[in-house]
Amino acid sequence: MTITRPGAQPDSRPGAQDRSRLPSLTGLRAVAGLSVFITHGLALGLFIDPAVLMQYVRYGANAGMFGLSFFFVLTGFVVTWTASSQDRAWLFWRRRFFKLFPNHVVVYLIILALWIPTGVPIKALEALAGLLLISAWFPSEPFLFGNLNGPMWSANIDVLAYAAFPLLYVLVKKIRPNRLWAWAIGVTALSALVPFVANAFLPDQPPSLVAPEVSWPQHWFGFYFPLTRALEFVVGIIMARIVLTGRWIGLGALPATLLTAGYYLATLDVPVFYGYTFVPLIPMALLIPAFAMADVRGRRTLASSRLMVWLGERMYAFFVIHVTVMFMVHASFSGENGVVGMYTRTTFGLGTGILVLIATYLLCLVLAAILYALVEQPVMRRWSRPRQRDDRRNPAGPLPDVASGRAS
Repeated sequence: MTITRPGAQPDSRPGAQDRSRLPSLTGLRAVAGLSVFITHGLALGLFIDPAVLMQYVRYGANAGMFGLSFFFVLTGFVVTWTASSQDRAWLFWRRRFFKLFPNHVVVYLIILALWIPTGVPIKALEALAGLLLISAWFPSEPFLFGNLNGPMWSANIDVLAYAAFPLLYVLVKKIRPNRLWAWAIGVTALSALVPFVANAFLPDQPPSLVAPEVSWPQHWFGFYFPLTRALEFVVGIIMARIVLTGRWIGLGALPATLLTAGYYLATLDVPVFYGYTFVPLIPMALLIPAFAMADVRGRRTLASSRLMVWLGERMYAFFVIHVTVMFMVHASFSGENGVVGMYTRTTFGLGTGILVLIATYLLCLVLAAILYALVEQPVMRRWSRPRQRDDRRNPAGPLPDVASGRAS
């Protein structure tokens, strides 16, 4: 569904041609999803030429980190943009539950069905934590990576963010508009302190299996721990308030895009994966409001095209399935089942390897579209909102608001 702000008006109109729809932000989700796909493609080891593989690592390693930060900031921005003083906390949680869990559970069961015939043991506690989206809370590599569907550790942050949003919504709305920028900078600075706190106070052993230059406790705290990653969600909330209160600095969508691209190239050698997550946070905190303002003012962008919006709407389904599909496709070249990620790697020349990546991406899109049509959309239509009579009977109070009679 395209991001909209139902029936709401900003605290101060950002422009004379105010719009509630934010198609550009929906379309940008497709770019972020592709970024994550590119980085996860590194795990396949597709290219036979070591020089090509090293260039892929250099230019693609941080792509997924930027894409992931985009999603975290976007989540905070969007739930604030669509929040209403007439909403109820339990209704918000209900909508988020039925958005987050059905795709996850369906794909989880498919993975189980593919996994069991391999004979590779499934650790019950780790698998259960993965199903419940709580595995990232435990500072244990086997626990985190035993969740059966690796990328879904990031949904642990979404669960925390959604749970805390009704309270965060109230707290952020109490910030005076002229102080919002100071708070945005302050929370970003707090995020920048995370890796330094981890290096100073957490054990430097044992080394992380996936980032051996840092210890596992430091890596977990800086990159996976829901509390530290939720800072990006908080920045998204504050940036939405900046736009809604008319405090945006006027940075346009094109300059913000160029700034983000230049920033990405300038930080290729920064090890974001080791916990320096504040690095992509900075450009994402500017990019998202810039495109939101373009939509508010009725300006078309490449991200707001029909194709980009169509792709963006299916990006959560894409995210849930893409790594499993990547492993299964790659393993098929050696006639193996790749669901567990352990199989004989087939390598290719540059052209063939790129074609394999493109074909795999397109297959992921097709399967995501099916999942979106058969699971996500029907569930959201049927269960994300209660029937009107049930809503009237429920005694729960509205989502707290410090201003009366308006949504933000």
